[in-house]
Amino acid sequence: MEDLLGVDGSEAASLPADEVTSSFDNNARVLTVSELHAEKYVLVSESLAKSAAADVRRLTACDELAQGEEACARDFAKSFGRRAFRRALTANDEALLMAAYEAGRTGGSYAEGIEVLVRAALQSPHFLYRLELSSPTDARERVPLDAFELAARLSFLIWASGPDDALLDAAARGELGSKEQLRQRARTMLADPRAQRSTAHFFQQWTGAERLAITIKSLAAFPELTAEAKQAMIAELPAFVNRVLGEGGGSLRALLTEPVAYVNAALAPFYGVPAPATPGFVTLPAEQGRSGLLTQVGLLSVQGHPDQTSPVLRGKFVRSMLLCEPPPMPPMDVDISVPMLSEGPTARERLALHLSAGSSCSACHQLMDPIGLAFESFDAIGRYRTQESGVTLDTSGEVIGTSDPALMGRFANVRELGEKLAESDKVKACLATQWFRFASGRTEVEADACSLDALAAALASGDVRELIVESTQTDAFLFRSPHTP
Repeated sequence: MEDLLGVDGSEAASLPADEVTSSFDNNARVLTVSELHAEKYVLVSESLAKSAAADVRRLTACDELAQGEEACARDFAKSFGRRAFRRALTANDEALLMAAYEAGRTGGSYAEGIEVLVRAALQSPHFLYRLELSSPTDARERVPLDAFELAARLSFLIWASGPDDALLDAAARGELGSKEQLRQRARTMLADPRAQRSTAHFFQQWTGAERLAITIKSLAAFPELTAEAKQAMIAELPAFVNRVLGEGGGSLRALLTEPVAYVNAALAPFYGVPAPATPGFVTLPAEQGRSGLLTQVGLLSVQGHPDQTSPVLRGKFVRSMLLCEPPPMPPMDVDISVPMLSEGPTARERLALHLSAGSSCSACHQLMDPIGLAFESFDAIGRYRTQESGVTLDTSGEVIGTSDPALMGRFANVRELGEKLAESDKVKACLATQWFRFASGRTEVEADACSLDALAAALASGDVRELIVESTQTDAFLFRSPHTP
């Protein structure tokens, strides 16, 4: 909405939240349109159209007094309709939009006519859905996408928004017809500041950091976690990702190991650094052993309980999201309540019960706990510490049950764990899989093996940007299934 109409699109937050599966909220197999969705689409479109039409001359870029109202309305229907529908407009499209304009103009003003036109476009299936209707040449074969469909896929993938006029023009000129053209276009789009939205959205969902807004901590235990501090935590991950993908050269190693943080006056105390005059990046004290996004205070807060840390959740995060080895759900008859702080002075002692509770518990917890305990040098809101309850912490651990040479052997702390993860081919393959799920809006199937292999190979250089570019070269991006909508 902000790109299309130049208005504040925050009102779209009133739409019902999309269902999350495999960590992402764009999986087409579980997305539905309920009656509430439909009602909200109407209300939001009406409100946004009204806001946009409040400055109708800015919106239409046309002087209706000099050029005539109908001429301006028709020009706007063509230009706005193409961007809203993300393709060339048909005569029928134009007629429908102009009919909406006439309905609003009759008995109303020119601005009201434009408002109803915008409202009609925003409620159209051609705007609300990413329709891919290119005709199949053979009903049994995969269907290549046309230029406008590829432009839409590119734009939503890299900019998290619809294509602009320049990209639509490129599609119309046939400049998206080859893999090399798509590759070069993807690189150009990644250099645009708009690319920061999509990459930030991916990393926030992949890491679970987006849950920070609803994360609750004990005020008695952590009075420092103010609303201002939480907002700073929310802003940190996108800033860090943008830094790494920009001036950091897209380094996967930097993502997992770089000891820097984006802080303001509210967040600086959590890292034990002086408050900066203006928000910015600071290098963190070496003795803390911080390790990229793994030890950001926001992520550590999400992966914790209200009154204490959770080596289980932190270990599960590494196992599930970085190694793509999610542990199975616990048996229904197993007590999964959080250990009481009184059960032991440190989390390592409290969690020892897991590994001695029989195979129903130990089989899974030995995969998570020895990883999660490496994070114990950071409390439930991510502050550095060396002791818990007066006992010096043991943060050593290991990745059990792996055949990846880079992950084998014990590590002394989370910094050493981050180094192992940065070298791991398993982590690269997992990140490729996670990006595929996000980029394609679905879970992978057997037929995607070649696409996944290509994405993993793109990460061999350690440059996450190559993963994004390579995803535009895969069959999963270039084709759709042969079913007829």
